[in-house]
Amino acid sequence: MFFCFMKNFCWNYLFLLLFLFTAAPVFSQIENLNIKQDSKVDSLLKKKIELDRARFDNAYFTLQLYYGDVDTAKETLERSRELFPHIPVELSFETPNYKVQAGRFKDKLVGLKTLDTLKQSFPAAFLLARRSD
Repeated sequence: MFFCFMKNFCWNYLFLLLFLFTAAPVFSQIENLNIKQDSKVDSLLKKKIELDRARFDNAYFTLQLYYGDVDTAKETLERSRELFPHIPVELSFETPNYKVQAGRFKDKLVGLKTLDTLKQSFPAAFLLARRSD
């Protein structure tokens, strides 16, 4: 009985080894890989990189201090220039309201830090993502 068990074990072991050695070449990887792609893919990729670069160059963050009527906008503009003379502030018109925006920041983190400083004087201020056209 022990011999019968050993005999089956040996055959199973030999069968497993035979399977592994014959299956290895079937599942192995090929050394050389040739990729054929159209030249248009490279030109499209270059155009995409150029567009992304242009979009990044034109994008910035600003702090919007006020949005509303002209009189309050002018007051907010003067007050912000007095309190924070180192931050450029501009007044713009967007139908039917005026905007007071401060600073141009490429880095969002710098804009958020400046926002924390301005929030003490202008509680309604918020960070705004913009693109120059």
